[in-house]
Amino acid sequence: MEKIKLILKGFIVGLGKIIPGVSGGMLAISLGIYEEATLSLAHFFKDVKKSSVFLGLLGIGMIFAIVTMSGVIEFCLVKYYLPTMLLFIGLMLGGFSSIKKEVQGTSIKDYFWYCFIPFVLMMVLQYTQSSQTFIYDGSVKSVLFLFLFGVIDAVTMIVPGVSGTAILMLLGCYTMLLETFSHLFDVSMLATTLHVLVPFSCGVLIGVFITIKIVSYFIEKHSISFYYMILSFFMSSVFLLFLQTLKRSYSVFTIFVSFICFVVGYFISKFLDLHYNS
Repeated sequence: MEKIKLILKGFIVGLGKIIPGVSGGMLAISLGIYEEATLSLAHFFKDVKKSSVFLGLLGIGMIFAIVTMSGVIEFCLVKYYLPTMLLFIGLMLGGFSSIKKEVQGTSIKDYFWYCFIPFVLMMVLQYTQSSQTFIYDGSVKSVLFLFLFGVIDAVTMIVPGVSGTAILMLLGCYTMLLETFSHLFDVSMLATTLHVLVPFSCGVLIGVFITIKIVSYFIEKHSISFYYMILSFFMSSVFLLFLQTLKRSYSVFTIFVSFICFVVGYFISKFLDLHYNS
């Protein structure tokens, strides 16, 4: 049962990687698996069996979500934008208490800059827009760009609060990557898919290796400062996601359904956190 719950948590984190504005890392924190996943990666060879099982189950859930749900999420964002977004906002808020307890007994005044800098960074990213669209043409330049996108995605994957999909959208490559993943099992497009995924995946692997070392250092040596940064990223992300949803108009019925989705997401996060980490 515990293995199934971990796969399910990986599945939810994988979905968070697809939704623009939602942070997979923040969902991992909300679900109570972020720190263990980070330290398992950073110190993989200290306990290979335990780390392999934990990361393997988590990875199965994430990969399954990305491969099978990319098309579904794309459809839901077009047809049911508000319910989809509020479901994931609920998932994030459900884990707020698990983050807050990490800094209990400390004063935010002593860690002001650790809160202020992430907030400013999130505001800058939110209001930075790109009109360019990345097109893969098989050239060395486009391959290098795919590798760089992979590194950037890895960093946003591990640093909670920063949405990888939002950054990739700013870089103009989100749609292309989403379509690539949604056609992963289309044999007729296998060659094109591999040409995109291989350099991108290499970038992800290298980016994960470098970023995980930095993040694990902060968790082990400066945990209070780290979690204040996470709280800042967390509150900024939720605030900006709410602002993003308010840019559209909705019917009363849509708002009602969306509220139900928000509540469902909140209690799913609470349930998984309670039963997996107890």
